[in-house]
This record gives sequence, structure tokens and C-alpha cells, in this order.
Amino acid sequence: MEDVIDIISYLLEHLDEDDGGQDLEIEDQLRAAGYPEEGIQRALDWMDGFEEDGSLANSQFALRSYHPRETQRLSVATRGQLNEWERLGVISSTMRERIIDRLFALELDDADLETLDWVAFLVMVNEEGPESQWMDHLLNADGQRILH
Repeated sequence: MEDVIDIISYLLEHLDEDDGGQDLEIEDQLRAAGYPEEGIQRALDWMDGFEEDGSLANSQFALRSYHPRETQRLSVATRGQLNEWERLGVISSTMRERIIDRLFALELDDADLETLDWVAFLVMVNEEGPESQWMDHLLNADGQRILH
């Protein structure tokens, strides 16, 4: 699934959201950049996950218990970071669940902190409200972590 991360990173760097480009035009640009057809389709499908209804109940009193399959694919550090961000008010429980959903959609064997930061950034910029501003404070301009 590394190709999905590469493709989405490419899109973030090279496509302006004001282009109003259709998926077909984006696919053509990605093909021209040398990305494989399967990877392009997987990346576009992954991005479509942001359009799903995220109407999960958001409770500050909810306690998250991880399924064994989740603990297998989300490292202790990744789960700890999610918990810390939620404790600090950086993300809501709804955003946490969206981040976990998008991490699992990448179909990685395990998610490291770098991947978590990347997915959290994409989730935050796709959310409405002040939470979307927090990621600017979590990463340097070169994408390196500030908070641990």
C-alpha cells in the first residue's frame, strides 16, 4: 500500500484544489507521472473514504477499547499518540475513529508514527472547524514531528 501513500503525497504536492479536475484528469496525470493503474485506483478509492458519513457519536467520556486485530496493526506508540492527541483536545473521538478507519484502509501490516501523522493530517484538513488548524502545530514545515 506504499504506492497509495506515494500517490496521495504526489497529489498533495502537484495538484491545486482550485483546478476543479475530474477523477479522469487526475488519473491521466498520475499515469503520466508513471504510477501503476492498480495503485492509482486504490489511492482514489482510499480518498473516497473521506466522503463517507462520519456521523459517529462524539463523547468526551467515551473510553476506546481496541480489538485484537487493531492492536496487531496499530503499534503501542500509534495508539498512545492517538490517546495523547485526544487527551490534549487535538482530536475528537470522531476524528480518532476516522484516523483509525483511514489507517486500516491503507492495508498496512502495521502503522508507524510517520504514517499516523500523515493520515491524521489528511483527516484534519478534511474536517470542518478549528481542529483542522492543529496539525500545523504538530509538524515542522518539512513534515517532521514536533510533539512526541
